[in-house]
Amino acid sequence: MKIDANFSVTRGDFRLNIDTIFSAGAVTAVLGPNGSGKSTLLRVLAGLQRIDSGEIVFGDQVVNKAPSIHVVPQERSVGVVFQDYALFPHLCVLNNIAFGPRSLGLSRKASQARAQSQLASLGITDLGPRKPNQISGGQAQRVALARALATEPNVLLLDEPLSALDVQTREGVRAELEKQINGFGGCVVFVTHDPLDAMLLADRVIVLEDGSIAQQGTPSELAARPQTDYVATLMGVNLIRGVADQGVLQVDGGGVLSVPQVELRGAALAVLRPEAITLHLLRPEGSARNVWQGRVRALTPMHDRIRVSIDALPPVAATITHSALADLKLSVGTPIWVSAKTLTIEAFKVGAKKELE
Repeated sequence: MKIDANFSVTRGDFRLNIDTIFSAGAVTAVLGPNGSGKSTLLRVLAGLQRIDSGEIVFGDQVVNKAPSIHVVPQERSVGVVFQDYALFPHLCVLNNIAFGPRSLGLSRKASQARAQSQLASLGITDLGPRKPNQISGGQAQRVALARALATEPNVLLLDEPLSALDVQTREGVRAELEKQINGFGGCVVFVTHDPLDAMLLADRVIVLEDGSIAQQGTPSELAARPQTDYVATLMGVNLIRGVADQGVLQVDGGGVLSVPQVELRGAALAVLRPEAITLHLLRPEGSARNVWQGRVRALTPMHDRIRVSIDALPPVAATITHSALADLKLSVGTPIWVSAKTLTIEAFKVGAKKELE
């Protein structure tokens, strides 16, 4: 079942405008800075928030049409995993999961049988008799997911499902979550602050900024062609703005880059991946056509590599190994030469977007 969402909603001084389709069988990640409208979007889809204009259609059912139609949450085929899991503290794990099917009219026996099945599918059958205060955060996340799936919904909504977990627990729960949502036949929409979650779990990504969709597409499309600085930061790439003409990009704010897209004319964006940048203490004499000088602004550890932020024209961030850092003896303020081969840069016209499925 797909979701057609074309609506606007106001909460206080904030206004959210959405026009998109969530496809059946697809996993959509929603990212954006704080206050961009991510949680409001989930609340609207869940039926917890009325819309001010437009409509939302689940399959063939109009669930919202301002101002006359608003289908309440319990009459939508929606399962929700809240950020804080929202488990009933007075119920054991088994009865937490059985609550949804029971509220839909199943008998106590049938509801508990379905709850047992969900526990088994997640490998946590032994948690059945425990209370929420007797289980770990990772276990609580699995229970919340089992409770959402127990009603056999057509739509699964997850609000920051991994944010409350520590790093070690998150890896295992992410793998379990991937397994469960990949086997889910309906729409999956999950809010996250972590672009890694989006890259690993989502078929499609929607980025919200200031209450509207800044960009949407597959993770690879967003990484290859970010449309805003925020999207570029999420995807971990350098986004450089300027004016292109015959393979030369005059960078806004100063600097020049050679780009392979010689047919480009006018305002353009260029994407340069940090790993495609080479750093040198002396001006290099290799084949790279893009060479410019700068100064190290910051050094940030990133797992097995170091991200080097460089003040230059244009300013960029590069990633290097720990051994390269030691060889170059870099520190904040170190003068540095930057080089990048022309073919490692992709430039495109401002506003150019790939056609999305």
